[in-house]
Amino acid sequence: MKLPLSLILAASILSLFAAPHVFAEPRYTEKQIEMFSSYVGKTYWVTDEKSQQPTFYSAPKTNAPTFQPAAKEGFEIKEVVEKTSDNPFYRVAFTSGKEGFIPVTAFMERLNGAFTALDPERDAKAKSAKVTADEQKRRDYIRQQKWPQHVKEAALRKEPVIGMSKQEATAVLGKPKNIVRLKSGNAGSELMGRQEQWLYDNGQTLTFNNGILVRIQ
Repeated sequence: MKLPLSLILAASILSLFAAPHVFAEPRYTEKQIEMFSSYVGKTYWVTDEKSQQPTFYSAPKTNAPTFQPAAKEGFEIKEVVEKTSDNPFYRVAFTSGKEGFIPVTAFMERLNGAFTALDPERDAKAKSAKVTADEQKRRDYIRQQKWPQHVKEAALRKEPVIGMSKQEATAVLGKPKNIVRLKSGNAGSELMGRQEQWLYDNGQTLTFNNGILVRIQ
């Protein structure tokens, strides 16, 4: 049976619209998808540049609600979602516990701009960790000394006690900002021997005579 010309034309038009959906290939090649996946498991941080603040989505859709993470907040890329679509997303987990999504292309375009592979607070964190470790070491040293309990308690409060050696005073207060060596027999001096004064940033001055703490000002 011969089909009417109008039906043939209609079928041809429909096939033009249907063909791209049937035969279209993914926008990205397997090699590109593999490259996208190489970022999974890595951690990045948001920079503190306000003009560079990135936008994340609450779902892997560009019409989903958006939000902006805090400056310097870190996040780990967990996986690539919608791999075979024209717009794959990264699913990320922030240090705050929040989850977000960002188009892979948007992440790539803003890498080393809005995002950095180095923690912007790494120096401050390292300094803070050192301060914490030094303080623990100081407290451990004090507790190990055969001092009377009231002396230990004062030392833990960073209060030196008359009769301490230089090493003990350093363990209690840390190193001084400046050391001034005094000459024996200075006018107004009540002490004899090798004298020196330790000056601290808080205004405190320790006077040692022959290596023993004899005065606290």
